[in-house]
Amino acid sequence: MTKAPRGGPKSPSNLAGVAKSLFSPSAKAQVAALNRTVFDQAKQIAWLERLVTELLVEYRGSSLMPPERLRMHVGARDSAANFWNQGRESSSRVLEVFGAAPDGLVLDWGCGSGRTLYWLYGHGAWREAYRGCDVDAEAISWLRKQKIGAHVQVCGDAPPLPYGDGVFAGLFGFSVLTHIHPERHGDWLREIHRVLRPGGRAYLTVNGPSRMSDARAFSDSSRALFARQGWFFETHDGHYKSAAIVSREHLMAASQGLFEVEQYRAAAYHEHDDLILRKV
Repeated sequence: MTKAPRGGPKSPSNLAGVAKSLFSPSAKAQVAALNRTVFDQAKQIAWLERLVTELLVEYRGSSLMPPERLRMHVGARDSAANFWNQGRESSSRVLEVFGAAPDGLVLDWGCGSGRTLYWLYGHGAWREAYRGCDVDAEAISWLRKQKIGAHVQVCGDAPPLPYGDGVFAGLFGFSVLTHIHPERHGDWLREIHRVLRPGGRAYLTVNGPSRMSDARAFSDSSRALFARQGWFFETHDGHYKSAAIVSREHLMAASQGLFEVEQYRAAAYHEHDDLILRKV
């Protein structure tokens, strides 16, 4: 008589044994201990967020924490820690590119509810240099009611931006082109070129080719389409959650005659490609 393979279906008696072990006193005790650990960690996180909030209010006058629904507009998590951390990291990159005292106005294209602005505001020169805009009217309305939101306004999801020609020395956009259809990237790069002064610089992040390497997320046909046309766009429900994935060649073609590429880094900012363009 041939024995059943070890990895094959369990017999009723085996399943009963598994069920009995899952509901044994020792298993229940382990689950209870795990629940207590999770609960204790959640309390610790809540206490830490409360402490950070109090310290920010004490030393900076505000913690600038938007409602959870607005935090979800700019990320996949609604925690205060995630909002602070994303803003801290994005502002650090802005300071690397434009410095603590930019030599002109700089536009935060896609400013949301101010996660980058909050940390830039600690540098005095940025209080004068900063301008922000976003398609999210609710976020802009909320931000304008805060002490640091005097220079933000709503913009459309298609050009033009609500600014004159050559107004800005710089512009940055974190994960903005990532949600705009690639066929419209050329229109937006021309608009960025319009609002920058001669020699002005733009710092942008995009979903680069490395994102297509996830075989679980993308089919062979999707990857083949990306290879053929240099971009791929997938639609998702939610507030600007659709994703544009583009090749470097796509961006170079869209920016040709408008900008020179000062820097291009693959998967350098939270798995996004980032680039610095200088207006020619």
